[in-house]
Amino acid sequence: MERALARHIRDNLGIYLVVFFFFLGGIIAGTVTIYFLEQQQVIQLAAYLDNVLQQFNASDLSGYKGVYQAIINALKETGLVWFLGLTVIGIPLIVAIVFLKGFILGFTVGFLVQQKAFQGVAFSLLAILPPNLIQIPALFVAAMLGISFSTGLMRGRSLSEKGILPRFLAYSFFMLLVTVLVVGGGLVEAYLAPVFARVVLNYF
Repeated sequence: MERALARHIRDNLGIYLVVFFFFLGGIIAGTVTIYFLEQQQVIQLAAYLDNVLQQFNASDLSGYKGVYQAIINALKETGLVWFLGLTVIGIPLIVAIVFLKGFILGFTVGFLVQQKAFQGVAFSLLAILPPNLIQIPALFVAAMLGISFSTGLMRGRSLSEKGILPRFLAYSFFMLLVTVLVVGGGLVEAYLAPVFARVVLNYF
């Protein structure tokens, strides 16, 4: 198992590096964007942030709704990457999704820290980080799978002796496993993140 994982990473190291650097670029871009906001935009976003934080204390998310939302979000994210991987022009869009994910994360954490100081740091570590520890690696794998499959189409690998169907089925199966991971991250976000958020809001 370890050898297979090491071989997989070695064979796809270039793709993983591309995905990682675009994600990192998104985080940097999102963080830097904060400093270019106009004062009125900062005021509006700060008011929206306060409203969201207040909702954490008042929220009462039912189990069914949390599971449903986690599944829908996972299907949207990995489903889009899966579809783009089926096209030969999907690679730039997959990379754009990774960049956007990093941008949103960088902007969110940066704005939290800017507005809430230590409380923002605690909120980021306890409420935002846990689900992302699952979802971000899952997105990396999904992006790698999509880019790899799309690249294979361009190089004509799918038209080899084995044909396109086995590659398509394997691609779809592994993407389904990634979707399960993203759902798991969504459940952490739905159930654990609000608990940690309340701890931060009440004790920090």
